[in-house]
Amino acid sequence: MRLHTERAQGMVGDHHATFIPTHREDNDTPIVMQVSMSVPVSLEDIEAVFWIAVNGGMLLDERELGNDQYAHEMVLETFLHEGSNRICLAREEIEDIKPGSGDYALLMMIRRRVAELYGRPGVPAPRRALTRA
Repeated sequence: MRLHTERAQGMVGDHHATFIPTHREDNDTPIVMQVSMSVPVSLEDIEAVFWIAVNGGMLLDERELGNDQYAHEMVLETFLHEGSNRICLAREEIEDIKPGSGDYALLMMIRRRVAELYGRPGVPAPRRALTRA
C-alpha cells in the first residue's frame, strides 16, 4: 500500500505557504474533509513561534528561518503542531528574559527577523479633535 503525505496550505498575513501536517505524514486513512480557520496573531505571537522553532534546533540562516517562504511555512506548521497553548507559554518565557543575557541576544535576532518578514505596526497618529463648522 502506498502511503500519502498530503500538504496543508494557509496564509500568514499576505503570504501563502504549504506544509506537511504531522498527523498526515505517511497516513493511509482517507481524507474526508478540510478544516479551515482564521487565527488572529500579534507580532509577539510570531516571535514566540520563532522562539519555539529556534529552541527546537532551527537556524535563522538562509536555509531555514532566514528563507522567507520556509519561515512562513514554519509559522503555520508551528501553530498547528505546537498549538496556541505552547505559543502562550513561549511568550511567557520571552517576558522573563533579562536584557544582556544570551537569550536576550537571540530574542533580538528573532525580533529583527520577524520585523523583516511582517513589519512593525506603526504608531497611530494622535487623533485630532473634530471642530464644528
